[in-house]
Amino acid sequence: MVQTLQMILAQAEVKDNNDAFSRILGQLGTWQMIIFLSVSLVKLSSGWVQMAILFLTPSLKYWCVEFKSSVAPFGNNTASSIGMVINSTCYKDCERYDYDTGPFDRTIVSEWDLICEKRWLTSFTQMVLQFGILIGSIVFGFMSDRFGRKITFLVSVTTLIAFGFAIPFSPSYVFFTTFRFFLGMATAGTMVVSFVIVMETVGPKYRELLGCLFQIPFIIGHMTVPVFAYFFRTWESYTLALAVPPLMYLGYFFLLTESPRWLVSVGRVEEASVIVTKAAQINNRPTTNIKEQLSKLSQAINSNVPEKPNYLQLLHRSLRVKTTCCCFIWFITGITFFGLNQYIGQTSPDPFISVGAAGAIQIPSILASIGLIRYFGRRLTTITASGFGGVCIIALACLPNTFAIQLTLGTLGVSCASIVATTIYIFTSELYPTVVRNMGMGASSTAMRIGSMLAPFISNLSVTVPWLPTVIFGLAPILAAALCLLLPETKDTLLPDSINDVKIKPRNIKLALQTM
Repeated sequence: MVQTLQMILAQAEVKDNNDAFSRILGQLGTWQMIIFLSVSLVKLSSGWVQMAILFLTPSLKYWCVEFKSSVAPFGNNTASSIGMVINSTCYKDCERYDYDTGPFDRTIVSEWDLICEKRWLTSFTQMVLQFGILIGSIVFGFMSDRFGRKITFLVSVTTLIAFGFAIPFSPSYVFFTTFRFFLGMATAGTMVVSFVIVMETVGPKYRELLGCLFQIPFIIGHMTVPVFAYFFRTWESYTLALAVPPLMYLGYFFLLTESPRWLVSVGRVEEASVIVTKAAQINNRPTTNIKEQLSKLSQAINSNVPEKPNYLQLLHRSLRVKTTCCCFIWFITGITFFGLNQYIGQTSPDPFISVGAAGAIQIPSILASIGLIRYFGRRLTTITASGFGGVCIIALACLPNTFAIQLTLGTLGVSCASIVATTIYIFTSELYPTVVRNMGMGASSTAMRIGSMLAPFISNLSVTVPWLPTVIFGLAPILAAALCLLLPETKDTLLPDSINDVKIKPRNIKLALQTM
């Protein structure tokens, strides 16, 4: 069985050498690096948007300074009783609270009194953001496959900038949360489309390398959020500061070109040949017969695509197992990745240190992912990291509750979650054909957002059932590892262009299970 699998991989490597775009442009050249370095910058804002909430809703001390009724708990309704009021305690008849905002001057908690019966609104605003990312993954994934990568990317970037500047001027909590919903939608568009642009530009031999390095800007964004919060101590100035750097994305209007692979897949060979010819010149590659080669490729692709792409095609008989498994794995990754980052971020009483550390420990994991998926493949890396990370988290509920053990196992759990999150981006993009690749990524990202929306609520279960969150965070990735057994390895294989290029039969799944 092992020899059979080796033969299959060897045949895949031969086909890899026949990839039209790699044959014309090379696997990785100056043009591909320009696309990668410029497009990957958009991931900075992904980190800023998703982690900004940590400094918008910090834990604050508060106390009642004025009561509504004529009879206060301690005999009067004035602030003179403040010495007898217990800190961070809610009173039914309290008219006004004061806050100890710690290192911050003003947060949305103190701005709109998001405490006591309104405490859930602090989690709700982050849930709405993630829901926006969920909806945006669907909408922009569909738009990208239907109307093109470039126009969809530019729309998402413009929307990101517009709502980024609207948030600091929110007159109420309702406007603040509504603006963050649309900010989340735009962020989803930038994340989904930018990654597919990179995967469709670089040759198969370097997909795993650039796919991993593509996640680094997100971690840098995560790590630099405390820097913005440190220098801008009010929620208005903080969110405004985070809105300014994305202005550099307006440069995409002048620099970004459409994905040639997408143009060919929809029959727009003339436009693709112009872009590919310029790219070949930049990479010092021959420019003869480019249009003819792309025309043949387009005819081969479009002869197998009789209708416009839609999400129902993700349930095609050759894709339904992949779609089901990918959505569940991404859902579980959303729960564990965001849940564990929240856990590790709480290990320090200093929010600036804890958030920065939570991001920093993910960089070695992403760099390790490069070697792991290159030499061991996407499938084995996902299975191993998921299983080992799950065991580490379950161990937290079984071993003594000491700081050293919690820090070690928690760090290992976050590192494994980071490896899985990095690997499945590459893995999933390689499982789907070009005509529905963005939709496949969009559906998977949607599943991850549902998981990330549930993660805070699972973490909060520790208040009532202390051992339950660690069990859930531990068993979930082990389940993901089991589901991954049903997926084929994509290392050193061609990116499929049409649905008919995907030939996954039951015997392939059986072979995969037998070779484990």
